[in-house]
Amino acid sequence: MVVIVGFAIATWQTWSNDNALRDRGREAPARVVQVNRGRAKVEFTTGDGRRVQARIGQGDAAPGPRPVVGDAVTIVYDPRRPTDDVRDVRAPENRQTAYVVLGATIAALIGVPLATWGLIRANRRERAAR
Repeated sequence: MVVIVGFAIATWQTWSNDNALRDRGREAPARVVQVNRGRAKVEFTTGDGRRVQARIGQGDAAPGPRPVVGDAVTIVYDPRRPTDDVRDVRAPENRQTAYVVLGATIAALIGVPLATWGLIRANRRERAAR
């Protein structure tokens, strides 16, 4: 159950973040301050003047070369939660990560009960054989 709940929470958070960027997103200029495994961390100023850092995207890939430290990019952020993942405006909207996590959730919903049932049946057979 813990695995299923964990995947369900991850799916909900990913989907909610995508929706927030689409519905409430605001554009802002940003500067890349770190790149780790191809995922950039940017620093930008929100509409209310706060200076924050956030990671670009959940599988969002902008066309062109990968960002390097010091690059200027324009991002979309959620004004309610500006430190959550942001999206590079050049990247097409996608739900790639949300779909992958949803698939894992569905697989866990099916696989965990089946595996549990199989273990229970094997245990019963073993007891009956004794």
